[in-house]
Amino acid sequence: MSKKRTIIKWFIFGLAIAINVFILVNGLLNGEASTKESDGFSKAAADVINSVSENTITKENFPAFAGFNRKLFGHFLLFVCSGLASTFTIHDLISHPKFGKSYFILIFSVAFGVVMAVASELAQLTTDGRAFSGIDILIDSGGYLLGSLVIFLFLFVKERKSKNIQELQ
Repeated sequence: MSKKRTIIKWFIFGLAIAINVFILVNGLLNGEASTKESDGFSKAAADVINSVSENTITKENFPAFAGFNRKLFGHFLLFVCSGLASTFTIHDLISHPKFGKSYFILIFSVAFGVVMAVASELAQLTTDGRAFSGIDILIDSGGYLLGSLVIFLFLFVKERKSKNIQELQ
């Protein structure tokens, strides 16, 4: 394996750990800190939107906008990133003939994603001003599944190309 490829694999491994730790740590933030963090992001996004189209995000519709941002960015897209990095890392770590086909890797990875989604919600049971949400678990799991499927399809196409090249030789 080339040195560049090894560096990339270790970088993605570190990224997977960082993203998943970030998810769990943010699940432990109290309600006030969590709201302040997500509202800060939403205010910045509202400023950008309002600079393009004045008065699109107003004081009246900001709470709905902030809630949407929280679900899209704080849940779905964060878990898409986790799914991408974690599935790549899981594939790299257990890609060995004795573990069987790539389907095992996908199943293992998706199970990991669901466990992360549930764990991040369970963490909120221990914090003030936060609550466990089944909807958030579904949003998180859906994001993780999308990220996992992207990596799985990428690896599947790469494997097929490699087999086709070997057959031509």
